[in-house]
Formats: sequence, structure tokens, C-alpha cells
Amino acid sequence: MPYLLIAFMSSFLLCLILLRIKHKSHLDKFEGIQKFHNWQVPRTGGIAIFLSLIFVCIAFFIAKKDFSNKFLFIILSCIPVFLGGIAEDITKKVGAKMRLTCAFLSGMVACFLLEANLLRVDIPYFDDALKSIFIFSVIFTSFALAGISNAINIIDGFNGLASGVCILVFLSYAYVSFLLGDIFLLYVNLCIFASLMGFFLWNYPFGNIFLGDGGAYTIGFLAGLNGVLIVNNHPQVSAWFPFLLLMYPIWETLFSIWRRKFARSFSPFNPDSIHLHTLIYRRIVKPKFRKIKRRLRNSLTSPYLWIMQILCTIPALLFWRHKLLLILSCIIFMIFYAWLYFKIVKFKTPKILKLK
Repeated sequence: MPYLLIAFMSSFLLCLILLRIKHKSHLDKFEGIQKFHNWQVPRTGGIAIFLSLIFVCIAFFIAKKDFSNKFLFIILSCIPVFLGGIAEDITKKVGAKMRLTCAFLSGMVACFLLEANLLRVDIPYFDDALKSIFIFSVIFTSFALAGISNAINIIDGFNGLASGVCILVFLSYAYVSFLLGDIFLLYVNLCIFASLMGFFLWNYPFGNIFLGDGGAYTIGFLAGLNGVLIVNNHPQVSAWFPFLLLMYPIWETLFSIWRRKFARSFSPFNPDSIHLHTLIYRRIVKPKFRKIKRRLRNSLTSPYLWIMQILCTIPALLFWRHKLLLILSCIIFMIFYAWLYFKIVKFKTPKILKLK
């Protein structure tokens, strides 16, 4: 499809342009508790992705697609969360609470422009409240979308990690949209996937450009929004389908909140360096590939976490209609994650992960 080519090429070329415009205002600092790179990188990949989607939207209007307005509304709803993230990328002064507020505002915009307020989560009585109390539905949906935006930002720690996870997510949405015959969501998700690929080729494996908060929050928001749309528009899709599909970043966030607040008595808003991906880098990748330059070694972490995402993606695609099987898959993943995390923390990493 020409629209996929527009999304891919515009994202790819915009990343190239941004690489040529290196300025200290948008270069990532490589000192910090969550930094695992030692080279200067522009944090403006989100700009390339966002602008590429605007170009696709223009192409839709030129071609007079009947869903052009809806695609425009998706872009408009992304503006607050995108601007909040980009402001942090440039000024380094926008805190997590403000970025979450921007994401929450984007969720409210989506609810009103796209009627994207969740009407069901497949939980008895709770669904009744969502359907009968409009303001509750809007607040709950906006809160959920802000949470998913933040979750993708949390896993954005190594070359290709967050973008690789989201590529799997949007391809999964596209596949189920195809099965449902939903042309609009099929186009939306394939175009976002193509835009991400244009960025991914610059980001992985050498980390020439980063998503930044603008990119991570925006694609996280889009991942959550597409989940809401597919559930609201198709009763046969279980609400647990997008939840399982996004379980890895969601559980990483919830687990981190528990770990910081209750296990270590820290503020959940304060960053730390013991996420699962950082532990895998320090305990597995770094010792095993010590002789490899850090710039390439950084990228060797992401495939481990892509596998974690695949563990969610496969059952989500197999059981997208079946609530109980999706819930069971979520529980199994959470148990597996916790088991693996504590194994690595206690220096008892499973041998299969050590590649010995």
C-alpha cells in the first residue's frame, strides 16, 4: 500500500534529517541512573514518527478515504502527550507527573473526538458502571491510556526495546483488525507499524537516534488507544486481548511501583536501575559480551525482552475471543516474570539465558 510507504519513508528520512541537526538541546545525556550508553544521541525520534503520521493523514485526505477524519482525530488526540514528552526531551525539566497529566489530557481528547471511552473491561458490575456513568468511563479510560503511555516509556531503556515491543503490538492489532474486516483499524495499525520501522532502522542496533519521551509516550498512547477502539467497536473481541498484548510493559510498571513503594520505601516516581531489562543487561549481557563495544552490546539486551513480549503476543493472538484463557495467560505471565526477576536478582539466572 502506498500509505505504508509514505509512513516508512517519511519517518526514515526525517530521522536522517534529525541526525544531521544535532544540537545540545535535544541530545541525550549519558550520565544518569538509567543510562547505558556513552555516546551523544538525539532524542527526537518521536518527532519523525509523529510527523510521518501527519503525512499519512494528508495522503488519506487527498485520496478521499472515508476514514480520513477519524485518522485526523487520532493525531489530534496525540498532541498533548506528544508535546509533553517533547518538552521534556528538549528542556529536561518536565517531570513525570506533568507528562502523565498530558497523557491523561490526550485520553480525554480521544474520548470526545473518537468516542473512545471504554464501555467494558469484561468484569461484571464494573462494566455496568462504565456504560451507565459517562464521566467515570472517560476518567477511567484517560487514566488507563496515561498508564500505558508511561509503561512504554519505562521499558524504553535499550536500543530497539520499546520500538520492537510496539512493532509486535501494532502488527497484532492489524492482524486481528484484518480478521474482523475493520479496514480503518487495519490501516491505522499498519501505518503506525511502518512509521515505527522507519525509526527502528536508525535506532537498532547502533542507537543513532532515540525515541525520547515524546516518541515513547506517543506510541504508548497509540498502543492503548487502538486497544480501546478495537474492543469498543467489536463485541466479539475480549477486553483482555489488548491487556494481555500489553501485559509486559504494564506488569513492568506495576511491579516497579510495588518494588519502589513497598519493597524499598521509595517514591514510585523516582527512577531506579533495577528494572528487568537493566538486570538482564548487567547480569547476563554485559558479562557474556564484555569484549563487544558498549554501543553494540547495548542492543543485545532487547532480544531477551522481545521474547518476553512474544510470550504475551502469541496467546493474545490465539485467544483474542476467549476471556478466561486470556486472563489465565496474564496470570501465568505475571508469575513467570516475578520468578525470573527474583532469580536474576539472587544471581541464580536460568542457564538457558546465559547462552552457555
